[in-house]
Amino acid sequence: MFRPLLLLVYSLLVLGFDAGCSSKPDPRLTGSIRYFNIRTDVAPRQLIVQVGDEVRWQNLNQHPVRLRMLEEQGPDLFVCDKGFSQLGVVQDTVTIAPLQYVSLCFSKAATLRFNVWLDANDPQGAMTPTGTIRVEKTPGLKRPS
Repeated sequence: MFRPLLLLVYSLLVLGFDAGCSSKPDPRLTGSIRYFNIRTDVAPRQLIVQVGDEVRWQNLNQHPVRLRMLEEQGPDLFVCDKGFSQLGVVQDTVTIAPLQYVSLCFSKAATLRFNVWLDANDPQGAMTPTGTIRVEKTPGLKRPS
């Protein structure tokens, strides 16, 4: 009797946690997801994405890591995020739990650099080489008037 209900609740939870960027549907989103995989290094080290793509940083380790964006950006650069917002403000430093991810979607062309500390609790500890995201204007996308 309770088993079907438990399966339904579990399914809804799994779908909810895997939803990626949590925001209202936005016509600027492409639906494309690009990945940085974090182990003892970040791979790839550079991504070239389109405006509206979702970029995910996946922590494939058994311990938390810390990600820090190196350039300050205004909130208008981001169309959506998962794990970066706190009280409605996009943070430049986030902790990624083991086997979890954080993500951003970009609203305009930009180049951003980031670092990952392999021990989230030790800012002086091992850090990966700097990674780069180059966000390019989507072909055929017209600028708003």
